[in-house]
Order: sequence, then C-alpha cells, then structure tokens
Amino acid sequence: MSGSLGDQWRAFAAQPCGRRFQMRYRKQREKRTGLARKIMFMSIGVVLMLTGMVMLVLPGPGVLVMIAGAALFAEESKFTAVALDRFDLWVTRRVMRWRAWRAARRSP
Repeated sequence: MSGSLGDQWRAFAAQPCGRRFQMRYRKQREKRTGLARKIMFMSIGVVLMLTGMVMLVLPGPGVLVMIAGAALFAEESKFTAVALDRFDLWVTRRVMRWRAWRAARRSP
C-alpha cells in the first residue's frame, strides 16, 4: 500500500461498509508480495491480538489493539477479512440504530 497512513485510511473508509476488508485482501493478493511479508504481517497480527487479550484484564485499549491485529491478519487471510466485514456491518447497524434512537428521544 503506497501513500501516507492518512491516505490509506481515507481510501479504506471510502469503501462500502461490509466489503472493506475483503477489498483490501483482494488488492493485497493482486500485488503478489513475498512469503516473508505474509508471515511477518500474520505474526504481527497474532501478537497484537494476544496483546489485546492481555490488555482486556490489564490497563490498556485491549479491544482496539485486538482489532488492529485482526486487520493486519485480514490482509493475508480471506476468512479473517470476511469475519471482519461481518463485524463491521454489525457494528455499523448498531451505531445507526443507536443514533436513530437518540435522535427520536431528543425530538419533542
């Protein structure tokens, strides 16, 4: 992925909800990077997910670290990409429902 981290985030966020991780996975597959890069990303992803699990009981942003690890893992794993897209869709629907409930509650 070329460009700054901000550019990458904007491109990722512009993708349709529920398809973002799979599209990123497909884009990564088209690049045909080496085995060493694949192993490195998957290893870092697993370490971040394990660190996030530890942070669930210790002070720290455990859930956010676990999501970051899963996102790195999803670049190399279609199963993880599909799972994260489903989770993304589920969270988006819950947030929209909550916003609608909050707006209805505020209106007289």
